[in-house]
Amino acid sequence: MIRGEKIKYFREKNKLTQKELTSGICSVPYLSKVENNSIVPSREILILLCKRLNIEYDELLQSSSSNGIKKMIFNWYEDIKARNRPASADHYATIEKKIKGITDIELLTMFHLAATRHFLLIREFNKAEEQLAFAEKYMTYMPKEIEGYYFYFSGLNEYLNGHFQKALELYLKASEYVNEPEYHYQLALIYSRLGKITLSIFHSERAMEEFNKNILFFKVVDCYILLGINYNRINEHATALSYFKKALKGIESLPDIGHLKIHIYHNIGIVYHKQKKPWEAIDYFLKSLNVRKDLQGGELTIYLLASNLFQLNEIEDATRWIEKGLVLLKGELNETYCLLKILQFQVQKRRNEEDYKIFLEETALPIFKQKDEFMYIRMCYEQLGDYYYRKKQYKRSSECYCEANSVESSFI
Repeated sequence: MIRGEKIKYFREKNKLTQKELTSGICSVPYLSKVENNSIVPSREILILLCKRLNIEYDELLQSSSSNGIKKMIFNWYEDIKARNRPASADHYATIEKKIKGITDIELLTMFHLAATRHFLLIREFNKAEEQLAFAEKYMTYMPKEIEGYYFYFSGLNEYLNGHFQKALELYLKASEYVNEPEYHYQLALIYSRLGKITLSIFHSERAMEEFNKNILFFKVVDCYILLGINYNRINEHATALSYFKKALKGIESLPDIGHLKIHIYHNIGIVYHKQKKPWEAIDYFLKSLNVRKDLQGGELTIYLLASNLFQLNEIEDATRWIEKGLVLLKGELNETYCLLKILQFQVQKRRNEEDYKIFLEETALPIFKQKDEFMYIRMCYEQLGDYYYRKKQYKRSSECYCEANSVESSFI
């Protein structure tokens, strides 16, 4: 089948109006319907249009080689969804060579979108954005299904870079044309980060049902973990623990489970942390850290471990872990750095110092706001309210408490 968008692409590439292209061949309304895929033109009219566009008739058709490359791209995408990084890299190298010299804009767009997803998988964001830019050039001429994947992968790029609200906007644009379980799982992740827990649970369960049907057990485990996180956030701790236990049971038959154990133990620790059971929390945070080959990447677990040690008045151990976490971050100003520094001020009994207030207002709050970390924004305002209250600056203290109450921190 010949898609009308291709004719539109070549017409605009030749800087022809619809009237100029159709003169002596067909009517402008007829061409408009062709370009919008409302009608299928006759072969005779297409040959005349191609002649005026200075292209071969065959350039509008899918060749057998193009169909072969398209099939390779579909297989590539399946390996990407399975997180098979070596296989994805092999696909990229092979298809990149085959795509050279191809003029089929739909095929080129599909390649650039798959390449975007590949580079997001291996966390090479600059290259992913380059591929998105290549795809965007052709998007006006693409079928809506391909445009849906452009929004989908653009949204994933925003999510992985911490821009959750922008990611949600793009995912919702894709929703009419993308309906794979991976999409619903990732949408559930976004809703979870934005505190929309009911919606996150809905999409998690929808994705899990489809993953179960397709016997994708490692994806089912991902859903168990996300559901556990969500139920913990709304304080349904027993339900949360049941999902984490299902996840631990589910990974027994999977290869390469270390990263999953790290994640599950960490989140079980958070359940006990929220239940104010510091000894149990500490046990699971240490389990999570012990699974790691080194502590790099475990800075948030270290913060939570130190926080629970501080609750138990284990000041020396809390201080030691805080310092380890800060060393691992190597001065990187991110959310975990802010959490560790705030805890360090508290452990050192420096909450009345002006430096504490300055750090909360000038460093921590801007970073948390940039990342839409509502829970931490609320915590900062509460700490500032306490600080100003201790300083007898009651008006400013009241303002900070009001800010804390207005933050969208409730999970619904």
